[in-house]
Amino acid sequence: MFIEELQQGQKITMKAKIGSEMMEFEITVQDTLPKKHTILTDVVMKNDKVISFQAKNLIVDLLVTLSDSAPLVFKNVKVVLSKDKDGRFLYAISTIAEAKVLNRRENYRVFIGKEIIVQGGSNHTAYEAVLKDISSTGFAITINSNVAEFNDKQVLHTVLNDRIEEVGQNYSFHLYGIIVRKEELENDLVVYGCKLNTHVPGLNNYLMVKERMRLARMSGQSKN
Repeated sequence: MFIEELQQGQKITMKAKIGSEMMEFEITVQDTLPKKHTILTDVVMKNDKVISFQAKNLIVDLLVTLSDSAPLVFKNVKVVLSKDKDGRFLYAISTIAEAKVLNRRENYRVFIGKEIIVQGGSNHTAYEAVLKDISSTGFAITINSNVAEFNDKQVLHTVLNDRIEEVGQNYSFHLYGIIVRKEELENDLVVYGCKLNTHVPGLNNYLMVKERMRLARMSGQSKN
């Protein structure tokens, strides 16, 4: 797929990265300019100002989710802030490169650090643990080995309940993941890395909001 093949009204995700920091925003295709290999989209606002995405060393990718294929990514697109004939701000986003199938290993993890209850496989015994981090494809928990030990390839189940005060939104997700990694830490703590074995509706949006709020707080602290 080429960028000019996107459809008007289609929702896409803008993934902006500077160094190790990353933010994602959902935008909508407003129009296409096939001869220029360009799409026009709505803009992202922060504190009533348009984000230009012109910072030095900024890399912007576009993620596209289609119902009939794997997610696609347009790498390192060019973003130009422009206006339409009515004076409305738009992004003109262009690339001559064809989209690639998204490499799930590139999905970043968002730190959670919340106490949870976890169950393993058919064993319905509930154990206290900490949900360390999560991505769109997996999660990691930390648990004391004196509390419970799990086997490789065992399926873990937990529920993430969270409220993001900045947006006044409650989130709740059932997470089922197969253990693919075990890491022993100090003080009898063990980290289990799990790969999600079912799609979790709404999780990507939660991760985007969570990371956006974290970076906003970091930005506010740096100005103090």
